[in-house]
Amino acid sequence: MNKRASIEHLQASPLVELQRLARYICGRDVPPEALLDEHALLSHLPPDATDEQRGALEDVGNAARAQEELRQGLARANGFLASFAEHAPAPLWIKDADGDYVMGCSLDSQNSVTPENPEVTKTMETTDDGRRHWLVHKFPIAVNGETFTGGSAIDVTTEVEKERALIRHDNFYVLLSRLSALIPRSRTLEQLCLDACRLAAHQPGLDCAAISRKADDGSLVLFASASREGQERHWRPEESPPDWLAHELAAHVMATGRVQSGTRKGHEIASCMAVPLFVNNLPWGVATFYSRREQHFDAFYRERAGEMSNELSYGIERLVNAQEMHRLARTNVLSGLPSRLQFEEEIAALAASDARGTVLLLNINRFDEISSAYGNAAAVGLMRHIAQRLRSVVAESMLLAHVGVGRFAVFLPAHGTQTAAEFIHETAVPMLQGAYQVKEHKIWCTINAGAAALPDDGTTADELLVKAWDALSAARELDLRFGQYDRAADRVVARQISLEVELRDALERQEFVNFYQPKIDLRTGKLTGAEALVRWRHPQRGLVSPAEFVPELERTGLVIAVGRQVMQRAMQDWRTWYDAGLAPPQIAVNVAPAQFRCDSLFSDIEGALHTAGADMHPLSIEITESSLVSDHDRVVEILTKVRALHVPVAIDDFGTGYSSLSYLVSLPVDVMKIDRSFVTRMSHDAGYMGLVSTVVSLAHNLDLKVVAEGIETEEEAKLLKLLRCEQGQGYLYGHPVPADEFAALLDAA
Repeated sequence: MNKRASIEHLQASPLVELQRLARYICGRDVPPEALLDEHALLSHLPPDATDEQRGALEDVGNAARAQEELRQGLARANGFLASFAEHAPAPLWIKDADGDYVMGCSLDSQNSVTPENPEVTKTMETTDDGRRHWLVHKFPIAVNGETFTGGSAIDVTTEVEKERALIRHDNFYVLLSRLSALIPRSRTLEQLCLDACRLAAHQPGLDCAAISRKADDGSLVLFASASREGQERHWRPEESPPDWLAHELAAHVMATGRVQSGTRKGHEIASCMAVPLFVNNLPWGVATFYSRREQHFDAFYRERAGEMSNELSYGIERLVNAQEMHRLARTNVLSGLPSRLQFEEEIAALAASDARGTVLLLNINRFDEISSAYGNAAAVGLMRHIAQRLRSVVAESMLLAHVGVGRFAVFLPAHGTQTAAEFIHETAVPMLQGAYQVKEHKIWCTINAGAAALPDDGTTADELLVKAWDALSAARELDLRFGQYDRAADRVVARQISLEVELRDALERQEFVNFYQPKIDLRTGKLTGAEALVRWRHPQRGLVSPAEFVPELERTGLVIAVGRQVMQRAMQDWRTWYDAGLAPPQIAVNVAPAQFRCDSLFSDIEGALHTAGADMHPLSIEITESSLVSDHDRVVEILTKVRALHVPVAIDDFGTGYSSLSYLVSLPVDVMKIDRSFVTRMSHDAGYMGLVSTVVSLAHNLDLKVVAEGIETEEEAKLLKLLRCEQGQGYLYGHPVPADEFAALLDAA
């Protein structure tokens, strides 16, 4: 228990002494209350009291009243202190010199939880200059029936500033986080800048925000802005900026690359801060932030402005680089013209809008040879010269692109002043074809062009350019400068592609079969040989004419596999006939030029001979003149190796090719076959008769046998016999027949 002195006891002791003095002066007891009333006190004097007694009693009364006033004052003060101690926001106490509690008690005796007192009101008050902040507690005090208002104030300026700094810190990083989230969502530079300004303008303490960018001439132009009132927009360079824009501050930051802040006295927007923005480490622009509060952008903002600069710069750099990549992907770096990708996108847009027109493909002839002769730099220089000339004649309604090495594409709208042919012949050829001075080289350039119509020939750039190239190639074969795409030719190509697929399936399913046409000795009329001819037994169409599929086999290279199959089956059939007791003659198998050039020809022949029995000489081969007009030494080497296997070699369709007689003399061949086109005409054309006679004589002079093809009449057979032609074949002696029917012919012979 705290030791506490009683104030009432201290005050009571002097009053008792005054009462004793009054009794001594008056000669009788004086009640304590009489000491406080001067009239009542004087009534206790004896009648014979002297003036000295009277004066002494008055002094005692004055002292008693003074003592009472002091007691009441102390009691009032004690009441005030007790009320403050009761309502104070923190424990209060008073200790004497000995350390004893005069008022209050130790902290250990305080309740751990102080209930809220509804009589106490708490307010936060700030000085007029706003520099100091107080936490004020107000509460009622009742002393001796009187009501007063007590209060206490705690200086919380430091705490308020810390709290405000924390709030600003949180708000700043909330803005940063929102900017970070905004960057990956933005698809365009305009969207990013406007959204960033909007976020900043609605941040607590900020009222406006703007982003300016560096123009091509180095000046700073406003790009986007937003205000708290919802005024947000993009700005064009020719428009006047708003009056709150701190252009000079932004220009200074652009020049120095450092964060700057400033005040604007007399302006509604009292303070501002400018932050530099960089793209690929080069100045790109400035972001400016504005507040109606003076000195709003203090050290806190300036220290953290770099983070905002980095965040915005990253987002802008990402989009600027993406735009540049988009531009580069759609620009040919050699000529500066739009690329094929750009052309494809523009044609797709035109097709979607149902536009009509013509796509022209212009090709620099022999460009690869020019590059090889003069070097790559000269070739690139030539393309740039051509690109410049094309730019000068392509109207705004037309499209121009560099779509390949030495190739340019132009789109002519249907409503243009020139047709495609007129543009090529009247504009493109006169302007592009001729001599070009590229550095120290003078290069002569010629062009060809092809055209395809949108949408008739296609709705994509790829389709139209392919078909324009087909038209160009067809025109070049006819020695023409310009060609228009022929849709009928396209159907032929489509049929060829479809046929190729069918032929590959047919090869896999072994639908190709051998037919055999007999060869007859013209002197005796006896069967002396046969030619194996390929036929296609289609599962739905039956037998397909060789004229329909053999050219496609040669075009696709499938003739190598099919020819190998024909040769192998011919030898299998020969062996079957032989094993059946028949006397099969030597079978001639055609070898296509592609087979002749193939390294596997010799092994294919060996494999086929092994099937039939090489020692019985069952095989001969027939090759066309086109197979011979290549590498002479290699041709001689192959034919020599083939003849070493005792396989005779015949030149098929002699007279239709271009081989020279001197070339023919040196070839190791055994037979010459006269083409049927000569045989069918010689009976009614003396010129052809003389030609056949010459060929037969030539062959005999070279020690070659002669076989005539396509004999259909007795007259033709007699004439050939007179010309001393050894063998003949044709419909006069028999049509090509399957292996089983040919076996019947052998049996009958």
